[in-house]
Amino acid sequence: MMSSRYRFCLVRLVRGVLAGMSALVLFGVGITAALAAGTAAVSGTVVSATTNAPIAGAKVELVGAGATLTTQSGKDGSFAFTNLAAGTYYVRASAKLYQTAESAPLPVGAGQTLNLQIALQPVTTTVITSLGHIIVTGHPVLNTSSAPTVTITATNLVPQGLYQVQDVLTTIPGITIEHFNNGAPGNVATLTIRGAGGFVGGSNTGYEVLVLQDGEPMRNGQYGDFDLSTLTPAIYSNVEVVKGVGGTSLFGANTIGGTVNLVTRDPAATPGGELMYSVGGFGTQDLNVSGTSTVGRLGFLFDVHQFTTPGYIPSTYKGDFCNNFVAATNYCGSFGTPTVYYITNPTLYFGVKSGLGKLRYNFSNSTYLVVTATGESDIRDQSGLQANLNTNGASNCYTVPCYDPLGIPYMFGYPGNYVWNIQPKYAVDLHTTFAGGSLLLRAYHQLLYRIVDGENGATPLNNPAVPCCYIETQTDRLTGQELLWTRVVGLHTLTLAVGGNGDYFNYGQAFPNNSFLPSTAIFFSPQNCRTQGWCEATQIERTYLVRDDAALSEKFDVTFAGYYSDYDTLNVKRFDPRLAIVEKPNDRMVLRASIGSGFAAPRISDLQPYLNTNSFSGVAFGGCPSTEPFCAATTGNPNLKAETAVGYDVGAEHLLGQDGDIRVDFYRTNLTNHIFTGFVPAPPGTPNFSNGNPILFLNLPLNLAGSVYTGLEANARLPVSPYLSLDPYYDIQAAYPTGVPLTVAQTIGDVVNNQQYLGVPLHKLGWALDYHTLSHATSVTFGADWYAKNNSYNTFAPFWVYNAAASVPVGNATIHVAWTNIFNAQAGLFSVFNAGLPYGGAPGCYLGGNGPCNAAGQYVTSLYQRAPHSLTVTFDERWGSLRR
Repeated sequence: MMSSRYRFCLVRLVRGVLAGMSALVLFGVGITAALAAGTAAVSGTVVSATTNAPIAGAKVELVGAGATLTTQSGKDGSFAFTNLAAGTYYVRASAKLYQTAESAPLPVGAGQTLNLQIALQPVTTTVITSLGHIIVTGHPVLNTSSAPTVTITATNLVPQGLYQVQDVLTTIPGITIEHFNNGAPGNVATLTIRGAGGFVGGSNTGYEVLVLQDGEPMRNGQYGDFDLSTLTPAIYSNVEVVKGVGGTSLFGANTIGGTVNLVTRDPAATPGGELMYSVGGFGTQDLNVSGTSTVGRLGFLFDVHQFTTPGYIPSTYKGDFCNNFVAATNYCGSFGTPTVYYITNPTLYFGVKSGLGKLRYNFSNSTYLVVTATGESDIRDQSGLQANLNTNGASNCYTVPCYDPLGIPYMFGYPGNYVWNIQPKYAVDLHTTFAGGSLLLRAYHQLLYRIVDGENGATPLNNPAVPCCYIETQTDRLTGQELLWTRVVGLHTLTLAVGGNGDYFNYGQAFPNNSFLPSTAIFFSPQNCRTQGWCEATQIERTYLVRDDAALSEKFDVTFAGYYSDYDTLNVKRFDPRLAIVEKPNDRMVLRASIGSGFAAPRISDLQPYLNTNSFSGVAFGGCPSTEPFCAATTGNPNLKAETAVGYDVGAEHLLGQDGDIRVDFYRTNLTNHIFTGFVPAPPGTPNFSNGNPILFLNLPLNLAGSVYTGLEANARLPVSPYLSLDPYYDIQAAYPTGVPLTVAQTIGDVVNNQQYLGVPLHKLGWALDYHTLSHATSVTFGADWYAKNNSYNTFAPFWVYNAAASVPVGNATIHVAWTNIFNAQAGLFSVFNAGLPYGGAPGCYLGGNGPCNAAGQYVTSLYQRAPHSLTVTFDERWGSLRR
C-alpha cells in the first residue's frame, strides 16, 4: 500500500515539473462509472477535416469531474452524452488513420446542450500542424497547438484579390518578403521569418527558412531558397506557417526562422466543383476550374489554373538598353561613345499555369492509396523586371535618368531576357494500420527545370538579334521517401518517423571565359566544375523523428520531439530536441511555451572545393586594391559547418466575445556559425584567371559570426459589434549579427555588429476594419499595412499601403471586388540602382573607391518599387462539397 502511494506521489511530482505553469489535476483513465446525473448534454458529429466525410467508429471521450465517459460515433459520425451534471468538460476524439483531437475546457450549464463538430486530420506528412479541431457551434475555437502557428485557408485568399502566395504571407507578423528589383508579379520573391532567411551581406541565407509542399522540401538547390512567385494559391487548400526553431514536421529540425507548408486539396466524399474567374488592372486575368467526388472506392480531385498579366509598363514606353557587353567601342555613357542602340519596350509579362490531380482508392476501411500530381510552369519577361534607369555610371544618373542622343533614357538590364520554369511533382501515399497504430508510406519526385535566356538570340523590338550574352539552364531534382507510424497509448500519442530526400542540381557560372557567345548552351560536368566552375552535385538528407504528444490532464498537454539528422554530404550529424507545454486554464485561454534547437545545413555547392577562374567572376569586390578591381575568384569551402540555433517561445491566446481573440508571442533565437560570403588571401600557387590576371583573393562561404533573432508578435480580432470587427497586428523583430570581425565587416559592408540586418524592418504593423453579416456571406473590408524603416524596398521614409475588398453573394455565386495599393504608395515602373536609403556601413568599409560603401561610410542600396494600384473583380461559383 505504501509503495503504491509513493509511486502515485512521484508521478504527480514529475508531471508538475513538466507543466511548470500550475499544479496538475490528475484524472482517472478508462473509468466507466457514470457522471453525476443531470440535465445537460454534449453531442455532435465526427468528420474528416479534409474530405468532410463522416467517420464511423471513432472513439469519443468526455472528461470531467475526475471521470471519463467513452462512446463511439455511429455510421453517420454522430455521438451524444446525455444526463450530465453542470460543470466543465473537455472532449478527446481519435480514430484509426486519424490524429487525435482535443478541445479546450468546455463549460456546460444545467439544462444546456453543446453541439460539437469534431474534424479529425488524417495521419499524414502533408501537414505540419494538427488541423484537427473541435468546434462548438456558434463559438470561436482556440488554437491548442504547441508552437505559434498561422493557417490561411483558400477561402481567405479570393476575397482579397490575391494571386500569389507571397501576397498572402506579407501581412503575417514576423514574415518579410524579400524583393529583387521591383514588386511586379513576375519578380523573384523569397521570405524571411523572424529575421532569419534574409539576404544579408551579399550572402544567400534563404536556407534558414523551410518551404514545404505537402510536408516535403521545396528549394532551388543552387541557392538553397525557393521562389514563391512561381506558386499560385489556387491548388492549395491552406497555407500553414509555423514560426521558430524546430517545427514538428518530419524535416522540421532543418530550419531556424520557421516553416511554411503549402497543402494541396483532397478529394471530397461527395460531388463538388468550383469556377473562378478574375479580371484585374493592367490586363490581368486569372482562371481556376476544379471538381471532386467519390464514386464507390475511388475518390478524385482535379484543379487547373492559369494566370497572365502583361504588366504595368505602358506598351508605348521605350528604353535604350545600350549593350556594354559587345565591344569596348560600343560602351554607353561615360565609358565611350554609344554606337549601338537596343531600343525596346521593357515588358513585365508574366504567365503561370498550374494543375493538380489527385486520386484516392479505398482498399478497405483501414487501407487506402493516394496518388498526387502537380505541375506548375511559368514564363516571365525580365527585361522590365530587371531594368534600371541608369547609364553604367555616367554622371549622376541614379536619381535622374540620363538620355541617349535620340532622347530615350538609358537602361540597365537585358532587352531580351526571358526565364522559363517547369515544375512537375508526383507523390504516392499508402495509408494503413500496423501494430495497433496508423502507418503511412510515401514516395515523391519533383523536378525544377529553368532556362534563363540572357539575350542569346533574342530579338528586341525594331532591332536585330542581340549578340549577347548566354543561355543558362538549371536543373534541380528532388526525390524522397518517408515512413510515419503513430499510435495512441492511453494519454499519449506516439509518433515514429524516418525520411530521406536527395537533391540533385547544377550550379556555377553559365558562360565560359567571359566570352559572350550567341546560341551557346552550357552543359554541366565534373570536368567543367574543375576548370570553369560549372558544377553538378547531389546532397542527401536523412531525418529520424520520435515524438510524444501527451494529454496529461484536461488542462495540460506536453509535446516532446527528438530529431536525429544525418546529412552525410553536408557535414551534418546531430540531435535536436524540442519540448513544448500547453496549458488550458479555462475555456477562453491557452498558454504555451516551447524550447528547442535547430540548424541550417550549408548547400553542397558551398562545400565543393572548385575554383572558378572565369574572369567574369573578378568584379570590383570590397577588399581588392583599386589597381586590381578583378582580383577575387569564387570557390567552395569543404570545412564549412552548419548554422546552429537554440530558441524559445512563450505565447498566449485569449478569446474575446463570440467572434474575437487576441494572440501574443515572445521569442528569442541565438544563432551560431552564421554563414557569410567572405574574402581570404589566395594561397601561394593559386592559378591566374582564365584571362591571365592574377587571383589575389578567394571569395568563399565562411562561418564568421553569430546572430540574434528576438521579438514580440501580437494580432487580434476585436469585435466592435456583431457586424463589425477590427483586426490589428503588430510585431517588433530585432535581427542582428554578433561577433563579426572588423576586417570581415569592412569587406561585406552592410553587416555591422548589433545593427539590424538590412531588409528586415524592426517594426511591422497593420489593421483591417471588417463589416460583415452574421453568416459572413457578405463583407466589406478596409485596411492598411505599414512598411517601417529598413523595409525590403529600401525606401527613405516609412509608408502605408491601403487596400479594400468586398464580397457579395449573387445567387449561388459570390462576387469579390478588391482594390490594392489604393493611394499608389511607393509605386513606380522601375527600381533605381544605388538610389535607396543609405544603410549604416561598417567602420572603414570605404576601401579605395572599390568597396561596398560610399565616401561617407554608408552602404549603398537600390530603391525598389511596388506595383501600382489595381482593381480586381472575381466571379466565384462553388457547388456541392466545395461550397463554403
